[in-house]
Amino acid sequence: MPQSLESWALIISILAIGISIFTWFKSHKIDRARRDDEERVQNSAILNAHLERHPQGMGKIVIDNLGQSEARNVQAILDGKPILEHKSIFDPTKSHPVVGPNSRVVYKINVAKDLPPPNLIELSWDDNYATGKTYRNSLSY
Repeated sequence: MPQSLESWALIISILAIGISIFTWFKSHKIDRARRDDEERVQNSAILNAHLERHPQGMGKIVIDNLGQSEARNVQAILDGKPILEHKSIFDPTKSHPVVGPNSRVVYKINVAKDLPPPNLIELSWDDNYATGKTYRNSLSY
């Protein structure tokens, strides 16, 4: 009888060690995934854009970087044309290829009956995490 109790105790101990090792690996995998997500967030730029209306036929296209990383090689396309070639841009000489973390870039636009605001915007950029990121959206007030 004592021999069988020792066998059962050994089996239970081995199972407990096995479960402990399995739990440790699972916990380690979850921690690693969380660290990877935190690193991705810290190394990512998150761009979006919207229109702001101002009196006297003026407006703004605002491109915000909500991320914690710099957006580089920023390309903005309005209605299928590079932003500086679009007819509504007020000052087509200012290019902004970099948008810093938690900052914004503003393009002034002319808005009139014969010159409506742009409808579509497409942004592409690189950051510390990836290259060739894109954002597409329709623009409205």
